[in-house]
Amino acid sequence: MYKSCINNPWPLLLFLLGATVRILYITSIPPGLNQDEASIGYDAYAILHYGMDRNGVRLPVHLIAWGSGQNALYAYLSMPFLLLFGLTPLSVRALSLVMGLLSMIIFYLIMRQLSSSSRAGTAAMFFIAINPWHIMMSRWALESNLFPTLILIALYFLLRSLSRPGWLYAFSGMLALSLYAYGTAYFFVPLFAFGTAILLLYSRGLKLRTLAWNALLFAAMALPILLFIIINHYSMQNIATPLFTIPKLTMPRVEQISSVFGGQLLETAAHNFSTFCKLMYSGSDGLPWNSIAPYGYAYPAALPFAGIGLIVTAHAWWTRRREAAGQGALLLWLLLAVLMAFITDVNINRINIVFYPFIMLVSAGFMWLAGKVRGAAWLAAAVFALMFILFSNSYFREFPDRIGPAFFESFGEAVEYASDHSQGEVYIANEVNMPYIFVLFYERISPRDFQDSVLYANPGDAFQQVTSFGRYKFGSLDTVPADAAYIFGNNSPVPAAGAEYTITRFTGYSVMVTNSNQTGGAGPNAPEVTAAAAGDFRNGGFEEGTPGWSFTAGTGVASNNPYAGRGLAYLDPGTDKSVSQLFAAEPGEYKLSVMVSSGGSGGKFGIRMAGAVLAEAELPAGENYTQISLPAVTLDQSGQAEIYITGGNGWINIDEVRVER
Repeated sequence: MYKSCINNPWPLLLFLLGATVRILYITSIPPGLNQDEASIGYDAYAILHYGMDRNGVRLPVHLIAWGSGQNALYAYLSMPFLLLFGLTPLSVRALSLVMGLLSMIIFYLIMRQLSSSSRAGTAAMFFIAINPWHIMMSRWALESNLFPTLILIALYFLLRSLSRPGWLYAFSGMLALSLYAYGTAYFFVPLFAFGTAILLLYSRGLKLRTLAWNALLFAAMALPILLFIIINHYSMQNIATPLFTIPKLTMPRVEQISSVFGGQLLETAAHNFSTFCKLMYSGSDGLPWNSIAPYGYAYPAALPFAGIGLIVTAHAWWTRRREAAGQGALLLWLLLAVLMAFITDVNINRINIVFYPFIMLVSAGFMWLAGKVRGAAWLAAAVFALMFILFSNSYFREFPDRIGPAFFESFGEAVEYASDHSQGEVYIANEVNMPYIFVLFYERISPRDFQDSVLYANPGDAFQQVTSFGRYKFGSLDTVPADAAYIFGNNSPVPAAGAEYTITRFTGYSVMVTNSNQTGGAGPNAPEVTAAAAGDFRNGGFEEGTPGWSFTAGTGVASNNPYAGRGLAYLDPGTDKSVSQLFAAEPGEYKLSVMVSSGGSGGKFGIRMAGAVLAEAELPAGENYTQISLPAVTLDQSGQAEIYITGGNGWINIDEVRVER
């Protein structure tokens, strides 16, 4: 290894560059925690220390989480880091970081073996080290991002098995293990295993006896998750064994995101594939935590290189089919990833299995062009390096402020402060997605205590909303009672208080602590502003200013040109600008409209729930106000919905946002 680094130091230097950009400020960028990070972290903590998750299930093969499930493998693999660091954002994100660093090495080794060229390996390390998708997914703990890296490791084991057949068992075991990483594996993994078996049999690299033993290993490891799928699809009872439990969910999440279980299969599949094509072309799915405009998942310049790489790889496999099982496996991976787009509600997280083979094709296309056109490699590398520098600048300087509200920046600090400074009840406004999980995470509450006292607003739903447990109550207040604490957003009105109070402000949230031992009640200067009722959409005309809404940099409230009243919201040009409001939506039909004037096209007005866009319309250019109405949206379950307006090619003024049920 030392001699290799001395003779060709570029892979090591590129790896160190990639490691630096993945490690730097990982606990503070993204700032705060996403609710899924807090959920997987707390359940890992609960299983590690109490042998059960927060729903009281002993050693589950799949987490119940909110009700509709969360994959358990990330939780179990995170436990060594929890032992080292305790339950902290670092310990939860550490597995993503380690897998990101490991996958860079595996990616390099795979591409070097496929091409038998050290230059190809260096190019591969360059493209994976600077890739925006890989950088961003290595820095936060979304359990679905574990799945593609496990398949990457499995592919490496497969390539090793071509010269040493014993590695095939590692390949089969890793494939089976990946079934516990994410729901899309239920489609991808069996087909990938079957396809690679055919490839190996065709290339005479696999004996039937070896195939049988590998199939047996795969089946044995996959049996618990197969039973989990059967139990939940047919609404059967859970299975408890001394070693693990196969739980029954309130609603299987894989059926929520998959078109296979829908009524209009062909129409939905066509829509999904169209969305996939737009994502691959544009580089973004509109979710700010998945990509940064204009860099996308792999930079705009990557697509033509991937096209060249696809042709080169397909030609290499076709001309040497019996000897090129590795290229065949890569093409099979890509094919199945594309097919999966037909049956999945597409976003970057759900279709993440496509990105490793895509980056491999970019690297292959780069190497082909470098061999054909003199100087092309240096020019292309310079272009990608410049885009990487610009992306890094945006990620570390602008992204934290923009993404902070989505990761509930400083909410954990507010929870800890409220819990420490009040002996009474702690009330938490409905301004955070699933706020109870952050209380469990930051206060490290026993899952037994949680189970003994939890009350749900919608028990049995896919996303169960907690109204209270222990001394913690969830819902907005008009008046904070004495001897209590109340957590609310900094943009929300200060509520009235039933006693003398203090307010402590953090980056995004405030804590009011009342104390009846002090005299005089609320005092003459106590604010008379009251909070809105729990879950209500409010301030659609921006007459109250900013309360109720979240604003990114380059947006705000003004009074220069309202449609009605005295207030409006504005967005400066740019697709990274957004104004949004979360509200608790009950089941029913909703109609939404907004008055808009704009200096350019490209802006969007829409509503989404649990990350899925329910309705969206593009905002037209025009200096006169125009009413934009969305098609009626029917919500089948309670949950937090989000109204959003995103920027476009020109300035945007918005007023009179209306939500009618």
